Amino acid sequence: MADTTTDPLEQARGVWSDALALLHQNPSLSARDKGWLENVFPEGMWGPTIVLCVPSASAQQALQTDLNKPLMDALRESAEQDIFPAFKIVKKKAEPKKKAEEYPQFAAPEPKPAEKTTQGQLPIPASMPQNPPVPVFQSGQNRPLLDPETHLNKNATFDTFVPGDSNRFARTVALAVAEGSGHDFNPLCIYGGSGLGKTHLLNAIGNYALVKDPHLKVRYVTSEEFTNEFIEALGDTNKSSGQIKEFNRRYREVDVLLIDDIQFLSGKDSTLEQFFHTFNTLHQANKRIVIASDVPPKDLQGFNERLISRFESGLTVDVKPPDLETRIAILRMIAAMNGSNIPNDVLNLIAERFTENIRELEGALNRVTAMASLTSQPVTRALAEQTLQDFFTTDVEIKPADIITQVAKYFYVTFDDIVGRSRTKKIALARQIAMYLVRELTSMSLNDIGLVFGGKDHTTVMHAYTRINDEMQEKQEIYNYVMELTVQLKQRSSEK
Repeated sequence: MADTTTDPLEQARGVWSDALALLHQNPSLSARDKGWLENVFPEGMWGPTIVLCVPSASAQQALQTDLNKPLMDALRESAEQDIFPAFKIVKKKAEPKKKAEEYPQFAAPEPKPAEKTTQGQLPIPASMPQNPPVPVFQSGQNRPLLDPETHLNKNATFDTFVPGDSNRFARTVALAVAEGSGHDFNPLCIYGGSGLGKTHLLNAIGNYALVKDPHLKVRYVTSEEFTNEFIEALGDTNKSSGQIKEFNRRYREVDVLLIDDIQFLSGKDSTLEQFFHTFNTLHQANKRIVIASDVPPKDLQGFNERLISRFESGLTVDVKPPDLETRIAILRMIAAMNGSNIPNDVLNLIAERFTENIRELEGALNRVTAMASLTSQPVTRALAEQTLQDFFTTDVEIKPADIITQVAKYFYVTFDDIVGRSRTKKIALARQIAMYLVRELTSMSLNDIGLVFGGKDHTTVMHAYTRINDEMQEKQEIYNYVMELTVQLKQRSSEK
């Protein structure tokens, strides 16, 4: 780690901050597990050893036993090398307050933020719990609230799914499946383009099924997670038999299986074979199966006929881009969940201009509210028009390599720096902004983005995306960087 800061405390803070974020995003950790991380702070880092101050002996024991593996994994992912924690019990002492982070200054001229914008690719709206003791979301954010057992986003419910002509039938059928009355709809296959609410519906089915019967075993999983868990089960030859049994138990003993982005299993023959047997076991036991895809089952590439025929034995429904009235209703709900008071003419403007999917709508609304917050202006139609004027420079999807190249040029670093292992502040910031832009401007999954950036874990990509998205709301320079780069990328793409 020769390329990092030489100050042991600053070095430790950087590694621990990223590791802590990864641990909080780890779905396998329970709320109690994450509670042990409270009031843990770094004292310093010397070579491969980081000294962590813990508030009690019981916290130290938890970190050295039950949480040892996830802690070591998070530290390794954060530092990009093996890091070994040493613990020091420090009672009644909080972490020293960190100075506001200063970002490196670059020679590139600062743009006028009101003239820049980008295409949003943010998560599907999630609900704001009524009168929560602690706010689940920060203002302006829609964050998933993940259940570590079921992997469901607890905030994605039928109550927050806005129905319209484009999705009403899919919602009706999904509700019937969730209630347990849709026996003729098994399996239910939901297909449609990116950002139209398929994932929201899958989570809503699982959440509602558990409301009806809390004893049900429900599991939501993406095809990538299913593949990774299967590969991991096969990974240890000495324990393969036991791990495969555990994998089969996890998926073949559920009452409701919800699998997202099934199209990504294409070409993974061993995983498809495993899924085929899992599907048969559940279907023969009359368990509920819901599948989401970007195309109808008959158009799935790389799937054999016997699996496609099983998908088609149930019911296939589609979700289409929302019409104008539905788009306005969606924007109104997003604004309400964020606690924002948005004038109707602004909602109408965004709904009229962004017609493809819900993520575009939310991205545009977030840009407008971020600009209003940063410049201390009220949200008006004029501000929205100015902020969103460059949104339609190009409709061509930008390649991730082009994004990394442009970000490297902007920050005066190299392509290899961004996809490499350097953790200097300048390169780390450039890397996080590049990850954010790839997530925003392409349809790539988190796992695929991680591969582009030198094999980073998908949780690292999500951490980078979340951090930049948050700081755009608070720091003018971060907003400027992202807006300037977005316009440059869109202009370059339109010139090709």
